[in-house]
Amino acid sequence: MDSQTDLEAARASAGSFLQYYWEAAEHDTVEELEDDEAEIRAAYAAIQAVVPDDATSSTGLTLLQLGTLRAHLNDEFGTSEDHFDYEHTPPAGLDEDDEQGRELAAEVVRAAERTLALQGSDNLAAFSRACALHWLGEHEAAAAAYRDVLRIDPYDHIAKARIEHLEDIELPEPPGGLIAQHPHGFHLLEMTHLIGHSGSTKGWVWLFSDPSSVHRAAEGCLETWLAGLGHSLDHECGIWTHVPGSADKGFELREAIHRTAEGRPFIDWSQVPLPELGHDPLPAGRPIRRQGQLHFFGGTEHDDS
Repeated sequence: MDSQTDLEAARASAGSFLQYYWEAAEHDTVEELEDDEAEIRAAYAAIQAVVPDDATSSTGLTLLQLGTLRAHLNDEFGTSEDHFDYEHTPPAGLDEDDEQGRELAAEVVRAAERTLALQGSDNLAAFSRACALHWLGEHEAAAAAYRDVLRIDPYDHIAKARIEHLEDIELPEPPGGLIAQHPHGFHLLEMTHLIGHSGSTKGWVWLFSDPSSVHRAAEGCLETWLAGLGHSLDHECGIWTHVPGSADKGFELREAIHRTAEGRPFIDWSQVPLPELGHDPLPAGRPIRRQGQLHFFGGTEHDDS
C-alpha cells in the first residue's frame, strides 16, 4: 500500500468481505467459514502492517470474531432469531462444557477491548464485548458493559433491554436530542418498505461519508422505491447525519422528491440538508452500530419477502 488511496481501497475491500462473512455466519458453520475468516484476517493484517493502530481494522477484527461466534451459536441453537440483535430474547448463555463457544466468546471480549483501547467510543466494539460477556454468563460484567454501550449511544434500545433483563429494572426512555458519541461523521440513507406485520422490510440502507455517494444511491433506487409505495404497510425514505459532538440530524427525503413535466421522478438536492461531517469522516469499509442496528459501509439490501 503506497498511498492513502491504496489504504482506503484496502479498508473498503476488507469491509465488503466482512459484510459477506457476517451474513454467511447466520447459516454456515465455523468450519465452513474457516478459509474466509483467514482471508479477512490477512487483509486486516496487511493494513495494520502499514498502520499498526488502525482503529478501522481493529473494529473489523472484532466484528469478524463476533461473526465466528455467531456461526457457532446459530449452529448450536438454530437460526430462528438473531442472537445479537433480537430485543426480547437475551443471550441464553453457553454451557460450561462448550469449550469452543466459550473460547470464541472470550476472544470477542479480547478483540473488543483492543478496539476500545484505541477508540473508546466505538459502540460496535462496546456492544460486542457486552454481548460476549452475556453469553459467557458473566451477568454483572455484561450489565456494566451494556451501560457503557448506552453511554456511547443512549438510543441503543437493545442494550437498554438487556440491562433491564439483567438487573430486573425498568429504564426510562431517552429524551430526544441526546448526543451519541460515535467517533466519526457519517450519512445513513434508508429507502425501505415495511412488507409484513412482523417488521419484515424490503429495500436498501446505505452508509457513506460523502454526499456524492448518497446522491448516487438515492437516485439509483428512486423509481424502485416509488413503485413499492402502493404495496407496503409503511415506508422509510430518509437521511440521518451524524457529526461528532452534535445530535444526529434527519431529513425525510420524500419531501424533496418531485416529477418533471414528463412525469419522471427526481430529487431536488437543494432542498436536502447534508451537513459537513467535520474533520473525521467515517473511513471506508468501517461498520458501525447506531441505535441498536449494525450497518456496513456502502449498501445493504433488505429483502425479508
